[in-house]
Amino acid sequence: MLDLDFLYIVSFLIYILFLVIFLFKKFSFRKIIFCTFFYFYIVFVLGVTFFPIPISWLKEISIYYTNTNNYIPFSSIFEIYLNNNLPFIVKFKQIIGNIILFIPMWFFYPFIFKYINHLKYTLFIWFFSSIFIEFSQFIISLFLWFSYKVTDIDDVILNTFGFMVWFLIYKLIKKYYY
Repeated sequence: MLDLDFLYIVSFLIYILFLVIFLFKKFSFRKIIFCTFFYFYIVFVLGVTFFPIPISWLKEISIYYTNTNNYIPFSSIFEIYLNNNLPFIVKFKQIIGNIILFIPMWFFYPFIFKYINHLKYTLFIWFFSSIFIEFSQFIISLFLWFSYKVTDIDDVILNTFGFMVWFLIYKLIKKYYY
């Protein structure tokens, strides 16, 4: 099983490489700090959305197999919200967690990349990021021959709502930052 320890070790080694490149290219201290926080945020998102990956699936396929992918908009949102047997923390994690998952990403982008001020680039990056995660979970599940993570269109919908929240916050902050 590829667990979070594997992700953290590999990502730390990659970060050291990036840090050497940043220092060699004489990036400003401010940009290095923002890039560092952004990088480890991305590692966090990868950890939440992809890990652990059960690679020893030949022995354990019957343990993990579920067919819970959702391609019907709002289906899992209503199912989670209306399920009285789920504790509040589970509902919060599933619904609010998907809304706020991308907000830090959008906080870092304007400070690292100048072109983020254009809405069309921002929408493209958001769309690519959200769809990439769901599609990658689906592809990994195909290679494993079972759904190890749920591919859910509602995650994309909630990420979109989170994007709209970020966009409103960004517009308010931008007035004071520039």
